[in-house]
Amino acid sequence: MTVELEKAGLNRFQKIITIASKPPEYCEENEEIANVAEQILTSNHRSVTVVSGNMQLVGVITIMDVLNFFLREGNPSEKTSSIMSRDVLFCDASDTIGFALQKFKISRRGRFPITEKKTLVAVVTEHDIVKHFSDVDFEATVEEVMTTKPFFVRSKFTIIDCLKSIVNTRYRRLPIVGEDDSISIIAAEDVLKKFAEVGYNKSKLMDRVDTISIKKIFSVSKDDDISLAVKMMSDNDVGGLPVIDNKKLIGFITERDVLEEII
Repeated sequence: MTVELEKAGLNRFQKIITIASKPPEYCEENEEIANVAEQILTSNHRSVTVVSGNMQLVGVITIMDVLNFFLREGNPSEKTSSIMSRDVLFCDASDTIGFALQKFKISRRGRFPITEKKTLVAVVTEHDIVKHFSDVDFEATVEEVMTTKPFFVRSKFTIIDCLKSIVNTRYRRLPIVGEDDSISIIAAEDVLKKFAEVGYNKSKLMDRVDTISIKKIFSVSKDDDISLAVKMMSDNDVGGLPVIDNKKLIGFITERDVLEEII
């Protein structure tokens, strides 16, 4: 099952910058990591592009980098340059949507900075492509693309245990299954917010994870068309949804799963 870009009204030869996010979220490499963490939380972005003083692309720092840093008890005043990745995949402003789509698939990355003459001008994410498919009939069900037997945590886990799971698996959203089989969601952003509130002190993250989890969740069933999942993710600004059958967690579908079906 595959769906062409054109079915969503996208022209594969159109420049990627036409559907990208502008202006991009960025910081300088001498910025304190605590400030970048706050920037991630307020912007609701999973990463921040790092630039030099003249807006030249020099790196990227992700929410996983930040969480891992504080999990290792790093100093919040340390500079971004100490943990950012300098090996950055990016798109040129002249690249096409079709080219960027293939780059997303091959690299397994979720976002690319876009540069023009080496200067940061925008950021494009897999969401910028997938969101166009909310009204497209995939003629396929969620079950055909979802991850079965998804990784989850139990509601009795502590926040610090959940933090370790997020960092180790690099899953930004994890289902939480309660003792009564109730299902909630924890996102990396929720853990980072709590971490910031307690001054990045690990010893203060011993509460149960369900004390900060999202109880009102958006979900789909295995028989729903993929387009419904896309619409739900887009409308609610989330990158993944639990798949529930008879009140049981049976799968998880993400924007990445959908992207893999677009050609």
